Amino acid sequence: MTDIDLTASPRDTILDASARCFMDRGFNATSIDDIASRLGATKGMVYHYFSSKADLFFEIHQIGMDALFKAVEPLSEGTDDAVSKLRAMSAAHVHSLIQTQHYQRAVAEGVQMHLRISTTRAQRAQLTRLQNRRRRYEQMFLEVLEQGIGEGKLRAEQPRIAIKPLFGALNSVINWYQPRRESGPGARDEVVEEVVRVALAGVVVPGKG
Repeated sequence: MTDIDLTASPRDTILDASARCFMDRGFNATSIDDIASRLGATKGMVYHYFSSKADLFFEIHQIGMDALFKAVEPLSEGTDDAVSKLRAMSAAHVHSLIQTQHYQRAVAEGVQMHLRISTTRAQRAQLTRLQNRRRRYEQMFLEVLEQGIGEGKLRAEQPRIAIKPLFGALNSVINWYQPRRESGPGARDEVVEEVVRVALAGVVVPGKG
């Protein structure tokens, strides 16, 4: 079972297989041979499109972030009150994490690995750009949290610190969610709703959301 989408381009197929390998085995333990084996191809096919495992990681990271921005950014620009906006953004975030789980798991593991090991100057520059993009993404949520504090509907003594455990709760879904455990229509929505409810419990003022 290779999980290959036969309608996808060779490049996208390689990226998807790589993300699944990184999720299953870890970035460090995955070899180009492992990726080729999952594809049912030679590693020459992988090297035709990507010169290194690091290049695969950086593109996977970009795809994961693209998915999150696409799902959440339009909601951040809405005119709803802060509690409604933060809840909608959080739900879209969790849905996107689930839909792109293998990309997001690969990113979470790979970022830590790249921060620990020596990389080339070009790779460090690329990693810095990706980290800056993640900070811009987090900033969207922080601005809504601060808006809600101003409205008296959200609470946090130190919003820049409070946003970290909020993301921690939301992002935890990539580590334990298993699609095969969905018990029927709407099951995924129920999971998302519960994750969001728990994540926001600490910042929503009782009776205000």
